[in-house]
Amino acid sequence: MSENFSSRRNEVRLLSTLDGVEMANFRLREFANAEGLAMVHPELLLALERVRRDLNAMAGENVWVIIKDVVRTEADLQRLAARLGWTDEGGSVSRDSMHLSKYGGIAVDLVAIVAKSRHPVPQVTVGEVCRRHFDFVKDDYANGHVHADLRGHL
Repeated sequence: MSENFSSRRNEVRLLSTLDGVEMANFRLREFANAEGLAMVHPELLLALERVRRDLNAMAGENVWVIIKDVVRTEADLQRLAARLGWTDEGGSVSRDSMHLSKYGGIAVDLVAIVAKSRHPVPQVTVGEVCRRHFDFVKDDYANGHVHADLRGHL
């Protein structure tokens, strides 16, 4: 397999319809783990499009929603917990993370950046907007990302 062919893995635009308008602002690769496993629930994609729409309206310009993490395997979870610790031991990784593939791609870690200026949107603002469209949001991580999931849809 050629390098070019492999580098295009998961380079698929994800189409969704929001308010009667077709949108394709995300690619499958954004939802993939390090090994290339990609999984995204259609409702997660719609929630992300709504967050993007609302952030654009608030900023009055284009805002990029940057996906940091979506699907995790048990091995991914173990590696992350080795670095950050389990929540039941004072860390920040849940043993039953909504990111696990068994939940079908309903969780996301994200940040947002104003496209023109490249300035980050404040974590608290991203969290506030995510709360409009997700069942659970956590926005107090030291690295500035926001966790959002659709656990109420399980």
